[in-house]
Amino acid sequence: MQVKKFEAPTLQEALDTIKRELGPEAIILQTKQNRRGFGLMSRASVEVTAAVSERAVEKKVQVEKRLPDAYAQKMASAPASRQADFYESYLEKKIDREKVQLSSASAQNQKRITATRYADIEDDAETIAANSQKSLNMIEDSPAIPQYSAPSNVGSAIDQYSSLRGGSLDSIQEEVSNLKRLVEELRKERKKPEYLDSDSPFSATDALQEGYETLVQSGVERRFAVQMMREIGRNLSVEARADHDSVLDAIADQLLKRVETHSFFSKTLQPGQREVNAFVGVSGVGKTALIAKLATHASRARNEKIGVIRIQMNQEESMDPLVVFAKALHIPYRAIVNQEELQVAIQDMSQCARIFIDTPGISSKDQGSIRRLQSLLGGIDGVKVQLVVSATTRDFETQEQGKAFSELSPESLMFTRLDETYSFGSIYSLSSKLGLPVSVFSTGRKVTEQWENASAERLTASILNIL
Repeated sequence: MQVKKFEAPTLQEALDTIKRELGPEAIILQTKQNRRGFGLMSRASVEVTAAVSERAVEKKVQVEKRLPDAYAQKMASAPASRQADFYESYLEKKIDREKVQLSSASAQNQKRITATRYADIEDDAETIAANSQKSLNMIEDSPAIPQYSAPSNVGSAIDQYSSLRGGSLDSIQEEVSNLKRLVEELRKERKKPEYLDSDSPFSATDALQEGYETLVQSGVERRFAVQMMREIGRNLSVEARADHDSVLDAIADQLLKRVETHSFFSKTLQPGQREVNAFVGVSGVGKTALIAKLATHASRARNEKIGVIRIQMNQEESMDPLVVFAKALHIPYRAIVNQEELQVAIQDMSQCARIFIDTPGISSKDQGSIRRLQSLLGGIDGVKVQLVVSATTRDFETQEQGKAFSELSPESLMFTRLDETYSFGSIYSLSSKLGLPVSVFSTGRKVTEQWENASAERLTASILNIL
């Protein structure tokens, strides 16, 4: 497996470079933005990490070194699926040609060797003598042949050729066998498109294939992309399956149906009502900045009384930046270390409509600390847990975070740093895998930067890059 990083101004330019250098069977492992922009519409340098199997590279090299320039230019602009099919069929035809040449050469050699059977050779003395005299008469009547002195290296060249000539057929057979084995291995690798059922009456089209690749390249897990494309393949007409716009509309419709969202400020709290939210996640995802954004909105835009509590599970933790934030907004703030102090802090903030609890960042591998936090929060009635995840985190790591913090029974997912990623599909994948709605999108790490209630329309547009 070859792994390589590509950098380009846009994602499409990076993907074009990947297809040109690694071939149509390259797999996108990760995408990230190297320089920060502002907002979801920002444009920045994109770094894409891609991988390709050694077999796929070998197939690409085998074909391209034999392909005429005219066909090479034409295939460079073709879709990835068409390129892969062409490479495979080209190798198969090459093998067929080698077989034909081998069969023809074998037949000619056999014909030359057995042109006159040994049993048919005239062996009587009179016939041999007559033929010998006839040959001598032809030589005497022929014009004189000039003397020719061969170069000194001709003898060694002839000897070398003679030594190789006997094994030439074996060499051709070995090459054909190697090519045949390569094609068989590649054929095993290249299966029917995953989004088609084994008994499906539908055939794959370029539009369906590009739609599937769009979902996967945007970060949607393959099994979820397969589910969507199967549904689309069953429902679209024959004409629509071949139309790119129709397939794109169908994918958007599937995402809108499948994406589950929940507005964090879904209701207006009545006098006497109180809502307590605890924000959990690994270190560095931006929990504290997100709390400051939501608390500022609740205080200023919604005119709600709010309070902030900081859980300190380690006495050596540094000063909490929420202290400065609370002083600036003139809101109550408490730092607690155990469940008893947490209960007292919540009671002291009984006049607050919303209480925001900030928790320390915990590694998804630190199951002991996660269980301690679960025990601490679980003893307080009415606490809603929100799992905060950075949109820039790799898919595997977000899945591990989701599994680890599922012990806390989170109510929703909140994603930060959407302005720093292009892999919006991972948001949908994690939400679907955990069975949790997405409630908040946040861009930037500063309190003054933006956030918004999550919506299926926004996530769908981001995944399909139609903002």
